[in-house]
Amino acid sequence: MEDKKGAVAIVQWRTRFLGEGVLQEATYDQALMAAEQLERAGSVSASEWLDMVRQANAALLRQSG
Repeated sequence: MEDKKGAVAIVQWRTRFLGEGVLQEATYDQALMAAEQLERAGSVSASEWLDMVRQANAALLRQSG
């Protein structure tokens, strides 16, 4: 059950922040805070949180490239 809940949380996070594949700095900060909240709440594991941060970093870099 928990794995499904985490997967849903990650999909929702990706849809909200990575839908366009590019993040501006303000949205990037919001994405990181939301990912941290999910990890602290136990909705995602530490490794899932790290993957979310990496995805946000890549989307921010696409913005400046």
